[in-house]
Amino acid sequence: MFIGHIPAGYISSRAALRVLPRHHRADRIHLKFFVFWGILGSIFPDLDMFYFYLIDNRQHLHHGYWTHLPFYWLWILLPIFVILSAFRKTVWRLYLAVFSINIFIHLFLDTIVGKIRWLYPFSAQDFFFFHVPARYNWWIWNFVFHWTFLFEIALTLIAVFLFIGNIAKTQQNPLDRQRRYLSVKWAFHRCICRFSTRRPE
Repeated sequence: MFIGHIPAGYISSRAALRVLPRHHRADRIHLKFFVFWGILGSIFPDLDMFYFYLIDNRQHLHHGYWTHLPFYWLWILLPIFVILSAFRKTVWRLYLAVFSINIFIHLFLDTIVGKIRWLYPFSAQDFFFFHVPARYNWWIWNFVFHWTFLFEIALTLIAVFLFIGNIAKTQQNPLDRQRRYLSVKWAFHRCICRFSTRRPE
C-alpha cells in the first residue's frame, strides 16, 4: 500500500475519538495529539524503508523485517501498556492504544497485496489477499494500475472528506456561539425596551 496508510490512520483515529468517553475527549487528552499518535502509528512500520534503501541495499523485501512482523509488535507494545497502566498514566495509555491499533491496521492493509507473516515465529508463511502480477518495468506501476489501488483511493477520499468536515465544524462552532449570544442579547434588550416603554395603567 502506497498512499492509503496515512488516510487510514486519520480515519481510525477520528473513529477512536468518537468512542472515547466524553470526559476523556474534553478534558484528559489533547485531541490533535491523539490524532498525531494515530497517524504516526499508521506509517511507523514503513520507517524500515530507510534501512531497506540505505543499509540493506534492497536485498530483502522490507515486509520481512521485524517492523512488519506482528509478533514483535505484541512483545514491544504490551509491556509498555502494562507499565503505563501500573503507573496510572491514563492519557499516555490512550495515546499508546491508538498508536498500536494503527500499527496493526497498517499490517492488515499491507496484507491486501503485500506479504505479512502473521503466524511468525510459528510459521514462515506469507499471507496476502490478492496477487499483483508484474506487468510493468517500474514495479510501482504494477500496484498503481491494479484494481486493489481503488481501496487506497477510497480511503484517501474518505479521509479528505472527514478532514474538511472537521475544519468546517471547528470554524462554524465559534460563529454559532456568537450568533446564539447575539440573538439572546437582542431578545433580552428588546424585552427590556418593551418593559421600560410600557405606560402605567
